[in-house]
Amino acid sequence: MHNLEKAEINIHVIGIGGCGGNAITNMAQICQHKNLRFSSINTDISALQQCNNHEVLLIGENTTKGFGAGADPVVAREAAEQSEDALRTLIEGDTLIIIVAGLGGGTGSGAAPVLLDIAKESDINVMCFVTLPFNSEGGKRKDIAFHALEQIKQKANATLILSNDSLIAALDETVGLLSAFRHCDTQMHRIVEAIITMLTSTGYINVDINDFSHILSLEGDTALGVGIAEDNNSLCEALTHALENPLVEAQSIAGTKGVIVQLSCQEEPSLAMYEEMLARLQVLIDGASALVISGVTVSPELPHFAEVLIIATGIPTQHPHDTSEEKVVPMKLSSSDVHRAKDTGYLDIPTFVRLQGKG
Repeated sequence: MHNLEKAEINIHVIGIGGCGGNAITNMAQICQHKNLRFSSINTDISALQQCNNHEVLLIGENTTKGFGAGADPVVAREAAEQSEDALRTLIEGDTLIIIVAGLGGGTGSGAAPVLLDIAKESDINVMCFVTLPFNSEGGKRKDIAFHALEQIKQKANATLILSNDSLIAALDETVGLLSAFRHCDTQMHRIVEAIITMLTSTGYINVDINDFSHILSLEGDTALGVGIAEDNNSLCEALTHALENPLVEAQSIAGTKGVIVQLSCQEEPSLAMYEEMLARLQVLIDGASALVISGVTVSPELPHFAEVLIIATGIPTQHPHDTSEEKVVPMKLSSSDVHRAKDTGYLDIPTFVRLQGKG
């Protein structure tokens, strides 16, 4: 008789540089799962000493002596190349890697592309969550960030782009700096948790790693969203919320080549509501030729009735030759949302982000 045990799914979230390491430290505090692993990579040993709840890796010690890359991505790249064997060992056995990095400085900008190359050699899917510097930080950091971004976009399966300036527009002006950064970490945590549930939970209808890999392989932009339903009658509303987060401008998934829609519920959803949600999705994608892969999982531990995860790929790139800031998703609140953002509720807003894929 054949062994029917399911292959282990190993998701590895890796922070690169100071910004990435801080994000991983925050995420590791709130996200625990047996299939999930956190690591931080840096050229600065003092920054790694602050990462006390996950694995760390110092790279390029012979070059930087553990004092950092000096905001020079060339130095960081050399450091990563010197530590290729250690990086290869770090990601051994991974099924999916999610890289978190701040661009515009040294280590995140210089080392992330090297790790992507190593992951590609090992045939590991990689998603990147990157942040761009404030405009007030000057043109040099912006140039470094966009140069690194172009490299990352060519190598990663999908790249989530967040601008620090978007926080100013999206959050109330009284929100503290660290609270704003934690807000971004919370949003990334939501995405990671939803993906873990999709890939590791056994449900009525399963989305497996091969489904996920196929959808990620479709060239073009990628849209990803998470919406919450409070009862059985609001599944369509959750789908809409996933794609119309008040923190970001409304995004179209029309023309997408492939979509994953994963429904996680406290209890069995009704057939009518499930079918209505899928019908609504067909209207949104506006294309009969798109591949739609759906999954349904019952998770009694959910704090709300249901959660809807949408991953749409192969979306026609809006500005294929534009490397300016217009490619960054501007995050903003409409006037009707201003008062809502003044309490901690902004940390619970469903996530919707637009990612730039290979194309």
